[in-house]
Amino acid sequence: MSRPTLAALLLLALPNWALAQGGDSPPATQQDPQAAYDNLVKDLNKAMAEWQTAAQAAYEKAKAEGAKSLPAIAMNPPTKEFIGRAQELAAQYAGTDDAVRFLGFIVKSASQERNAVKKAVETLASDHAKSPAIGDVIEHLGMAINFGAKKQVMSLLDEVVANHADADCKAKAMVTRGTIRLESARSEADRKAAEEDLRGVAKVTKDEGLLQQAKDALFEIEHLQIGCTAPEIAGVDTEGVAFKLSDYRGKVVLLDFWGFW
Repeated sequence: MSRPTLAALLLLALPNWALAQGGDSPPATQQDPQAAYDNLVKDLNKAMAEWQTAAQAAYEKAKAEGAKSLPAIAMNPPTKEFIGRAQELAAQYAGTDDAVRFLGFIVKSASQERNAVKKAVETLASDHAKSPAIGDVIEHLGMAINFGAKKQVMSLLDEVVANHADADCKAKAMVTRGTIRLESARSEADRKAAEEDLRGVAKVTKDEGLLQQAKDALFEIEHLQIGCTAPEIAGVDTEGVAFKLSDYRGKVVLLDFWGFW
């Protein structure tokens, strides 16, 4: 066998990773992070739309057959694949601001991926609490509490409020922390801490959207707590007669709120 032929056979036998070590091979390029994120969101939205269609069809079939429980498909959104992709992308951009969008995606898109959500919040707290990009995910952090990550979420918000350089990021963290504290309040002290956060927003930012969010949350503290006078409600009854809630002051009133969503 000639030497050129032997060399060619040896070259073909080398694994791909060995070929990549050659000095003439171009370096691997990373996908543009924004494009990767946009594709991830698009693919998830498509999968969710298909799942909703299938789940609705399964529900209608079960209903027609007289089933007493929802079909399994209706309880299992197809998020696992996309959370996994987001984890891989977050690892690819680990330590950079580009990782934040993928960690945020995990927090706001997960359905059953409890460990992934907790890990995402922990990474945001340890690596990105002072990042300018953290402001884009702060408003979604409350969703992580449903996955048992309240401790991690509050730790991250505390860090942002205390040490972030951007005033609007601080304000976002204060609104989110105040809202979480209010929703989980079990005592007057809890409500007081929430109120301090929400009133403090005006001292930090002039952003009208953030100020309005704080104002809306404060309305609940000031008007919707036990012992407060209920806000006025006006409408018409089933006979078309106008009425106001205040017309029934001093009487026991049951308010039943419902609607179609």
